[in-house]
Amino acid sequence: MVIAISSNIKKHYKNYCDFLDYYWLDYFTKLKIKFIVLPNSTLSTNYILKNNLKKINLIILPGGNNINEMNKVIRNRNKVEKSIIKFSIKNRIPLLGVCRGMQLINIFFGGKNKIKKNHMGTNHFVSIRNDKIFKKKKFLVNSFHDYCIEKKDIGKNLEIIGECDDQTVEFFKHKKHRIYGIMWHPERYKNYLQLKKIINKIE
Repeated sequence: MVIAISSNIKKHYKNYCDFLDYYWLDYFTKLKIKFIVLPNSTLSTNYILKNNLKKINLIILPGGNNINEMNKVIRNRNKVEKSIIKFSIKNRIPLLGVCRGMQLINIFFGGKNKIKKNHMGTNHFVSIRNDKIFKKKKFLVNSFHDYCIEKKDIGKNLEIIGECDDQTVEFFKHKKHRIYGIMWHPERYKNYLQLKKIINKIE
């Protein structure tokens, strides 16, 4: 398996740097998964994707910056990841958005994200609807986001798989394309059991 994953970005002295969270690096290393890091450059990312089209089995949009920050760096990351979604659809490559990535997918399909209290740095239960990924219908997950997706604000053709007790959407899939979004961070669990189940289902 080869996974392409987009880059997070942060302030570095007077400049910025792209980076990949160590949780993902550790996951890829321990499971011996080959991966390609996509930079926050539309031109370079499109070049990398096109030249590795036959190799890539899955694309991941990971967590990171506040998606609604109004500065050119964040807007550029949004632009790059929207181009990745278009590439995924055009070439029928499965795509998974995690936390911020899920929020971006929702926006891409016309949905909205809103700030909601009591999610950042908490643990809460997620109820799973009819889906074969998980055996349990309700389980505890981590939470590292301020922005949430309410049911009424979900994007077009996105189907809810899991939701929080406060009725916010925690897991969805697209009705036509192999695109999934998950709001918690399964890559931060040491055994990677949830993440392996999700990726095996999507890939």
